[in-house]
Amino acid sequence: MAFEKSTKKLQTMTALEEMRKSMQKLGPIPNDMRIYDYAVHFFNIIVMFQDQYSVSDLAGKQPTEEIKRLGMHISNAGRCSDGWVRAKKGQPVTLDNLYLGNVAGLWTAPAAKFRAESDDKYVQNNIQAQLRGFISGHREPMMDLINKVLKNTKSPNENIFFRLFGKKGNVK
Repeated sequence: MAFEKSTKKLQTMTALEEMRKSMQKLGPIPNDMRIYDYAVHFFNIIVMFQDQYSVSDLAGKQPTEEIKRLGMHISNAGRCSDGWVRAKKGQPVTLDNLYLGNVAGLWTAPAAKFRAESDDKYVQNNIQAQLRGFISGHREPMMDLINKVLKNTKSPNENIFFRLFGKKGNVK
């Protein structure tokens, strides 16, 4: 049982580091039509983590504030049947299951519909601003929280090493 928990914790830590690296690779948020593809990549990074892992696996008896906040970001930017990402578990995020709108008099609709209305400046200004605001409100804070969580979470390998060898490397 303890070995399974340690393995799961190590896998979750590795997946968080990969998520942080993937978000970093995205680079700055575009200020044009490329934002739609950027958003799909952003949300896919989150749902791939969300489908297989949970940051609560890193918590001991009491989750830290960073773990709680990171979990909230993942939940807010992840799958939800009536939220932004309406893809079912295991399905990738696409422009057809990413829902935007409910802003500036624009009805909620798939991102594909808004992208198709590329000539409508009003639609593009409002939807792209919505995407930029949401992504910037999650991406940077998540990368910062991941860094803090990984820094403050002991690796299961360290715990096993110290149980077996003690602090000086002597076998107990």
